Formats: sequence, structure tokens, C-alpha cells
Amino acid sequence: MKHVVIISILILFFGLQSCNPTIKSVYRDDFRSASDSEIKNVQKEVNATNSNKSILVLTQTYKGEKIVIYQNGKILYSEYPITNLNNRIASYFSFNNQENLLIKDHNSKKEIEIPTKKAKKHKYIYVMKKTNKGKFQYVITYSNTLRPLK
Repeated sequence: MKHVVIISILILFFGLQSCNPTIKSVYRDDFRSASDSEIKNVQKEVNATNSNKSILVLTQTYKGEKIVIYQNGKILYSEYPITNLNNRIASYFSFNNQENLLIKDHNSKKEIEIPTKKAKKHKYIYVMKKTNKGKFQYVITYSNTLRPLK
């Protein structure tokens, strides 16, 4: 019995260490949607009309720090996005949802992975950056609803 308790504590301890409290995933479609014409225009603008393409949207708290996004070892995006305070959007682009996506924030030294398994199921992926007492937390929202971008 004593061994079972010790093993349970060790599993719990090491399991909690592997969790990343700075990255939170959310699944929702319950916010206001863009108009049908805006959806078509945005998808056409970023070449995301096919089902194998998703759109990544960088949203809040981007203040010009370098963000580099990789897919299959190739750089898809390397810019210094700044969030527009009117629409709370910093940048957006399409990517192949059949391969993992890696987002590197050079300011916070954080890496965020968007796995294929989740990206395939959602057309829109929003990445929000939050700051609390100088520490960054990222909220990734997987959705099939495009919120108004313009």
C-alpha cells in the first residue's frame, strides 16, 4: 500500500511538471462572426479557400516584438506585429493545416506548437498574448468562426 501511494505521488508530481501553464487552449465558436463577404474576402486574400488551409490570427498584446513562425523547418512568417487597438488584430495569414506549426516569440523566449490534429479541425486559430505581473501567457483559441477583422 505504501508503494502505491509513493508511486501515485511521483506520477502526479512529474505529470504536473510537464504541464505548461503559460499556454492555454480554448475551443469556441460563440463570438460574433464576420459577414459572409468578409469571410470570402479574407480567405481569398490569404489563399485559404481550400480545406487544407487554416488561418492563424495574432490578436492582443503584440507590441512589435519579433515573432517567427515555422512549418517543416521553413519560415512562414517573420515580422514585428503590433496589435491594432481598434480591432485587436495584429496580423493574420494562412498555413497548411496538414503539418505542425511552431510559433517563436523572441521577446518572451516562448515556443508554441499548433498541432496538425487540432489545426485540421478548425479554420481559424487565434493566438492571444496576455501579460500578468510581467509574465506572458498565451491563449490559443481554435474556432470555425471568423470574427470581424476589418
